[in-house]
Amino acid sequence: MLQPIRTYFFEREKKKRLSESGKRSPQFKKDRKNHFGILVDAGIPGDRNEVIAFAEKLRKDGNQVKILGFLEGKAEGVAMPFDLFTTADLAKVSKIPRGPVVDEFIEQPFDVLINMSIHHNHKSLDFISSLSKATFRIGPWYQHVNNNPYDLCLDTGSSATLKEWIHELMHTLQKIY
Repeated sequence: MLQPIRTYFFEREKKKRLSESGKRSPQFKKDRKNHFGILVDAGIPGDRNEVIAFAEKLRKDGNQVKILGFLEGKAEGVAMPFDLFTTADLAKVSKIPRGPVVDEFIEQPFDVLINMSIHHNHKSLDFISSLSKATFRIGPWYQHVNNNPYDLCLDTGSSATLKEWIHELMHTLQKIY
């Protein structure tokens, strides 16, 4: 019974903030250095390592990369080489992500924002993707999601690993650009 109320307040806040934000035009170019924002489910150790390796590859190519991870539960005693927010940073009723780390990430003018949470659709990561100042948004495709915030959705199947998804993403971007 509480879930429909949370969904109502979540969607209401998202629509309000989206109506306040301005228009965006894609700035991503394959032949130049870009500013990447990456969202990740930090609760999966293998995915964390893949994202860190992918970010390092992008940095070696001269791109800027900022990573924000979401961790269900508490982050006590967890050291990550990127910023984190947890379920403690979600609003009580609406479950909207809050805090300086989240606000700073949303305000970053990324050329490309990639949500790499391919195994679980975290509404908080979709919320950040929706409100981000990024000009090009990429994320996983979930069949049950009606309104996704992405300009490009990739579905590599339910059994795909993050490494395979990243490979498919880079292959697709090479075809587009």
